[in-house]
Amino acid sequence: MKHASLLLLLGITLFSFSLCDAKYQVRVQRGKLIKHSTQKYGLRRFDRLVGAQHQHVADFRDFAYFGNITIGTPIASKSEQTFLVVLDTGSSNLWVPDNTCGVNDVNSACKHKNKYFGTDSSSYEKDGRPFSISYGTGSASGYFGKDTLCFADTTLCIKSQIFGQASSIAPFFANQEIDGILGLGFTDLAVNKAPPPFVNAVDQGLVEEPIFTVYLEHHGINKAASGGYFTYGGEDPDHCGEIITWIPLTKAAYWQFRMQGVGIDSSSENTAGWEVISDTGTSFIGGPGKVIQELARKYGATYDEFNDSYVLPCSKVKTLPSLKLKINDMDFEIDPINLVAHPDATECDLTLFDMYGGGFGPSWILGDPFIRQFCNIHDIKNKRLGLAHSKQTEDVTF
Repeated sequence: MKHASLLLLLGITLFSFSLCDAKYQVRVQRGKLIKHSTQKYGLRRFDRLVGAQHQHVADFRDFAYFGNITIGTPIASKSEQTFLVVLDTGSSNLWVPDNTCGVNDVNSACKHKNKYFGTDSSSYEKDGRPFSISYGTGSASGYFGKDTLCFADTTLCIKSQIFGQASSIAPFFANQEIDGILGLGFTDLAVNKAPPPFVNAVDQGLVEEPIFTVYLEHHGINKAASGGYFTYGGEDPDHCGEIITWIPLTKAAYWQFRMQGVGIDSSSENTAGWEVISDTGTSFIGGPGKVIQELARKYGATYDEFNDSYVLPCSKVKTLPSLKLKINDMDFEIDPINLVAHPDATECDLTLFDMYGGGFGPSWILGDPFIRQFCNIHDIKNKRLGLAHSKQTEDVTF
């Protein structure tokens, strides 16, 4: 377990197996970038999305990516209710703190969060069913409601979206920049089978194609108000190349598929074959302990027990070999620039971590390093994941 300055990654435990230690918690220096910079993006309201549209996300030193949403239709004299959330393909529920969260607790984790007020929205509908989501670092619980959800920078607004009104959140969230989490997985993963937002958008006919594309940038030690895009309703040719392959999902809950091999010299170094997931809500790449430890050794990284991470001097990053994966009978390489994160200017984290799942569920999580290298094109209808090369070319400070 990491120390108190850790930023975020969330381990949701919705089935009998647990990924609670897999959705990695990472250490960074805190900053003022996220909450203020992302809120500057305009929010517009229309009934229907015209074409595929981009939503900006902020990049916090390649550890985490956050975006803005609004919930509700403001009544007279009230402002839009804006929330900063993790856009998380590794979970399927939307929740934000309710105005009742921490009302009788001066030390509540909700103290400095944006809170939702149903009374301030003319489109709010009561649901009333309880919800509870457990994470590796705690939980969020409360009750479900329904309201209009809008994604920042886009015209995409989803009516009657079921979301969690959290009356209690774990202490872990107190010092995190985010207000809540927006899941982009499938309905089968959702607590109480509440339809996830993008599934609702497809069902309501709000997008031209049942596809959303994720493009994440790398900025190294720099913080970037615009650190990538989520594109709803189609592909993102401005930032992503041609689709290399479509990978059929082995299970449509997470974005889960089969990986055949992994290695440094070649993808055939380890060929046991595993179930893996792609997950925007995980900062690093997680895998079986023995495999990860051997990879870290070959990269020359040392284990930092205090921070529970593999570290190496940032000066060595440009000389590292790529990480090679075999997926869908094709070889994919993750460049060294995408295999590190920067808690400070001199020491870098190798973005690999050990997972111990007890033989249940996915064995690997391909988190943000994988998605920075390859745009992920999520096809809800056909239950498949497309990969395309990222077009980002600018240098990163080491």
